[in-house]
Amino acid sequence: MIIADSVFNTKTPDSIGEGIVTNVSAEVLQYQGLVESLAKEYDVAEYSGIILAMMMQESGGRGNDPMQSSESLCGSIGCIQTPEESIEQGVKYFAETLKKAEGDVKLAVQSYNFGLGFIPYALERGGYSKEVAIEFSRMQYQKVKHTGNYSCIRPESAETGACYGDIGYVDAVFSYYDYGGSTVVIGGNFVSPVDGMNMTSDFGTRYHPITGEQHSHKGIDFACINHVTPINAVADGSVVFSGVQNGYGNIVILQHAPDLFTAYAHSSSNSVKQGQNVKAGQQIAVCGSTGDSTGPHLHLEFRTEQYGGFQDPKSYLGL
Repeated sequence: MIIADSVFNTKTPDSIGEGIVTNVSAEVLQYQGLVESLAKEYDVAEYSGIILAMMMQESGGRGNDPMQSSESLCGSIGCIQTPEESIEQGVKYFAETLKKAEGDVKLAVQSYNFGLGFIPYALERGGYSKEVAIEFSRMQYQKVKHTGNYSCIRPESAETGACYGDIGYVDAVFSYYDYGGSTVVIGGNFVSPVDGMNMTSDFGTRYHPITGEQHSHKGIDFACINHVTPINAVADGSVVFSGVQNGYGNIVILQHAPDLFTAYAHSSSNSVKQGQNVKAGQQIAVCGSTGDSTGPHLHLEFRTEQYGGFQDPKSYLGL
């Protein structure tokens, strides 16, 4: 384990289903529960995060077909009319691709975009690789380019003549999913709650940014890049509250020990529910500016009681 600013624990491809979703939109996260339920039903529960990342790439969670799964159901765009139907078909289709891909997750992900015909082609060539995807795309494009219905969606596709499907699909999906399990340790047993750890407001007495009055600031604030920046649990724990509270807006409260709680406030949306157990580094919310807030940031508190006993988070985080 490498401490401080460094990253540790690069997992093997066998652990690809144990990662963390990052930088996905609130529109995608609203379907997290449904995706997890359907992934369990279709026996791909450990890949629910990948499915959410695929939804982010497909649509950002918007529209009636957020998984863009109409073509896999009926062979044409537009036959799916509800998000629930789209997600069920998308999960079912991903489960089918994963089985046919013999557990090669990246091959299954690329085949969600290319179609099932890519699977035997890739398996004959040792499994998924970007080079194999380009070869297949180039070959398929030669078959269909005369129809005039295909155009290159990426500059790299035009350069290689690989204009069938999206040869960058795997890279794009995994930009929203960290399967390396990378976690930044910032002090003791605690990990970083947000990327960058740019503290903008300290614990203690300060002037309220909205009222201008002097008051006690019961936590510390960290800047967020935008409204889709993930907020992560600083340690293993259980969710004792996930909802809205006056002033805090959307807030998640975790219990780590009988006398240790952490609270994460002002999120645009919460990713966990009360009673759920979480791991250090697991995404629990998305940065926002709800409640008494003037811009996207994380307000983090350490408490000795669920609703009291406020402590300076810096003493725990080693800041």
